[in-house]
Amino acid sequence: MAGNYWTDMFLTYNNIRQIFIWPLGGEPDKRIYSLVTHKMRVAMLRNLLRLSAVVLFLGMILFMATAVLEDLSGNFQQQRLDFESTFASFNNETGADHFIVPNIIHLIRFSQPEFSFIDYICIQAAFRNHRPDHFYIHTNEAGRKFRGKYWELIERDLELRSRIRILPLEPPSEIFGQEIPPDLRLFHGGDIARIRTIMKYGGIYLDNDVYVIKNLDKYRKYEIAINWDKDQFLGTQVIIANRRARFLAMWLDSYREYHPELWYYNAGERPTTEILYRYPELVHRVKVQFGADISLSLNLYVEKKFDWRPLDTIHLMINHRSYMDPYYNETPSFDENVIKTYPYPFGEMAREMVAASGMNNFINAKK
Repeated sequence: MAGNYWTDMFLTYNNIRQIFIWPLGGEPDKRIYSLVTHKMRVAMLRNLLRLSAVVLFLGMILFMATAVLEDLSGNFQQQRLDFESTFASFNNETGADHFIVPNIIHLIRFSQPEFSFIDYICIQAAFRNHRPDHFYIHTNEAGRKFRGKYWELIERDLELRSRIRILPLEPPSEIFGQEIPPDLRLFHGGDIARIRTIMKYGGIYLDNDVYVIKNLDKYRKYEIAINWDKDQFLGTQVIIANRRARFLAMWLDSYREYHPELWYYNAGERPTTEILYRYPELVHRVKVQFGADISLSLNLYVEKKFDWRPLDTIHLMINHRSYMDPYYNETPSFDENVIKTYPYPFGEMAREMVAASGMNNFINAKK
C-alpha cells in the first residue's frame, strides 16, 4: 500500500473517527471532503471548549486556594493580635514578644471637608516616620470626599493615597441614653468615637494635629499605650491599643455618668482617677514621649532652641495657638511659603515634611 496510497487521519477527542484513503493523484469525493472538513472543525471546537473548561476550572481552583490561604493567614494574624481575649495577667511593662496592635493609623474628621496645611504635614509625618500599613480616615462628610489644595496634593501622592481608606462615621448624639449637646458633638462626640473606633479595629489613633517624629512600633507590643504624664490626667491625643484592651471597655463604660458641662471630665479626669489610679497595670504608661504636655507644644512656637527630636510624637495644639502663642498675631496661619522662614522649631518640622513629600514638585507640576 505504501507508494500507491497516502493516508490522511483525523483524530477527534477520544478515538480515530474516520480514516480516508485516497489514491495518489485522485480527487476526493466532494461530499466526503465536506464531511471530513466539518468533522475536523467540530472536533477542533470540542477540544478547544474542553481546554477552555479545564483552564477555567484550574483558575477557579487556584483562586479558591488563594482565598483560603489569605483567610488562614488573616485569621492567624488576627489570632496573634488577639492572642489573649481578656488579657488576664498581661504585663504592660514588658509587653508581648510580637506585635499585638494592627499597624493602622486612625484619623477622625467630623465636619472637616477641607484639608489644611497642618493636616497635610501631619499625615505626611505619620506616613514617612512610622510607615503604617493603612490610614483609616473616619468621617461624616457626604460621599466620604474631601477637598482643597492639600487634599489634592495627597491624592497626587500615589504611595500615600494607596494606603488611605475613607470610612463613614457619624458623631454620636448620645451616650448610654444621655444626650450629647449639639455644640459638643464634634468634641465630646469625638472623644467617644475614638474609643469606639479602637475597640472595633485596634490600631493607632492620632489627633489630626499630632506630628509623628519616630516609628511607633515599639508600642504595638502592649495591650494599650497611652500618654499619662506625672501628676496629670491621661492624654487622648495618641492611643495605641489592641481592640480587646481591658481599659478601653472600662473607659467607655465610665461615660454612664456623663458630664457635658465639664470639658475634660469624661475624656481624661474620670478614667484617670477612677480607673487608672486603682488599676495602673491596665495600660503601658507613656510619660513625656507622646508630647501631650502643653509646655512641650508651646515650645514649638516660642523656644528656638527646643529639641523636639527625642520625642516620639508631639501635639501641635494648632487650634489653641491663638491664646497660648504670644507671637500668634505675627504668624496666624501656616502654609508652605510661611514656613520657609519661620524661625521656631515647627518651621523646621514642617520644612522637613515639605521636602520629604516632594510637595513643591506636585505644586509645580500642576502649574
